[in-house]
Amino acid sequence: MILFACPAKTQETGRRTIIDPYLLVVLLLSLFFRLYHLGGQSIWLDEALSIKFAKLKLLQIFFLHDNNPPLYYTLLHWWIQLFGVSEFSVRLPSAIFGILSVLMMYKIGSMLFDVEAGRLSSFLLAISTFHIYYSQEARTYSLSLFLTLLGMYFFLKAIENMSHKNVIGYVLSSVMLLYSHIYGLFIIIVQNLYFIISYLLSKEGKQYAFRKWILIQCVIVTLFVPWISILVTQVHEVEKAFWIPIPDIYTIYRSFYKYSSQSTNLLLIFVALSIFSIIFFEKPRGSLNRESFFESSKGCQRKIGLLHTDKVCFLLVWLMTPIILPFIISLFSQPIYLARYTIVASAAFFLLIAKGVSNIRNRYIKSFIIIVITVLSLMQVWRYYIEINKEPWRDIAQYIDTNFHTGDVLIIEAPHYITPFNYYSKNVLIRKEYELKDSEGNIVVNDENVDRLWKSLEHCNRVWLIIGHSGVSNSRIRKGQKLDMLTEVFVLSSVKEYYDVKLFLYVRRQT
Repeated sequence: MILFACPAKTQETGRRTIIDPYLLVVLLLSLFFRLYHLGGQSIWLDEALSIKFAKLKLLQIFFLHDNNPPLYYTLLHWWIQLFGVSEFSVRLPSAIFGILSVLMMYKIGSMLFDVEAGRLSSFLLAISTFHIYYSQEARTYSLSLFLTLLGMYFFLKAIENMSHKNVIGYVLSSVMLLYSHIYGLFIIIVQNLYFIISYLLSKEGKQYAFRKWILIQCVIVTLFVPWISILVTQVHEVEKAFWIPIPDIYTIYRSFYKYSSQSTNLLLIFVALSIFSIIFFEKPRGSLNRESFFESSKGCQRKIGLLHTDKVCFLLVWLMTPIILPFIISLFSQPIYLARYTIVASAAFFLLIAKGVSNIRNRYIKSFIIIVITVLSLMQVWRYYIEINKEPWRDIAQYIDTNFHTGDVLIIEAPHYITPFNYYSKNVLIRKEYELKDSEGNIVVNDENVDRLWKSLEHCNRVWLIIGHSGVSNSRIRKGQKLDMLTEVFVLSSVKEYYDVKLFLYVRRQT
């Protein structure tokens, strides 16, 4: 049985339109995967910061010097006022945007190619571990993907017919995309590149279409101007923090590896199908004849041709621009490349894969490939649900709350870690010490900080120390000699290792 082999015909009864039953099944599947175990894992650092920022006043959110624009925090601000700040509640908007993204994939795939490509692309997105993960995280990435797909939908309609409806839809979705994540700029670049190419190759209505397009882009830029000054400030803050590593070619490979649900087998299949998205094989005609074997064999040969080259090239530009441009910027300026930021490009990858499957004419081979992709993807989905992939601050806070004694001191390695800890900790007796900042706002460990920390530990018998993100934080702690200072007066009693977080307990030495 082939799930996506035959394009469905939309049936109309009066004014009622019957939805594609395959799309309904895929939407229900995406609904299940995005809601299942939604509040199971702990809120981690970035999600805790989302909640913290969403609790601010709207004006404070807009001028917030964070790595992300204010749209997601604004939406979450209103959401948590209505539904609270439980794990399930704060992640539910991302799940909703993830489900809507599956719907938009269906529409764009059907618009670019056919209904079969729409079904396949939406199905691939629905069972993608990469997208399920960010649909279950209280961050802006799922929203950014949805707005990217929504913007592309109206963009494709607008370049065919610049009606008021299509233009308004495109402008609004593009502006919201820019206010959801800075990588939205690269999607706007993709659209302008495609429009310029279409403009140069078209023959009719060139001047009118060009002037109208320039006007549309001016409106988008004007609506984004209020936040540009904050963006410039953020660039300077990134230069100071320098927390994003410099990428290399392997970083790009890792991005596609994550798109492929962190499965090497899936990655190889996806790359092959992406290449096949532009190629088709025509079925052989005729049959072999013993008397004229060589002549009859010519009619049995398969013919190879190219199909939808313009649309596949558009998808390639969509896929590679948000990857290559930030990669180049990261090499020659400040690093801005992270795989999760490129989620706005990943949709094009799944559309290419879907078209590659659609180009396979043999129904048995097509069924086999779909089954293999489904099995491998669901294996990764199962792995995602049973493994811990977020910092378990719930367990950390509960353990400390239960075992914390009066007079103990909790040292939190960096100030921002107090946010997820306080989300779960209910023990009001806990004394907390933080690293201090210098005059420029940088987190440092210097002699003054060590002296102040020493004074806070003079009369305590036990010290709890939380260290997170071991690859960076441990080196900073040891550089500041905090652990050396502790071991002079205290004895390490226990160490508990969590996902990306370590908890140390020190007991004062007996004199």
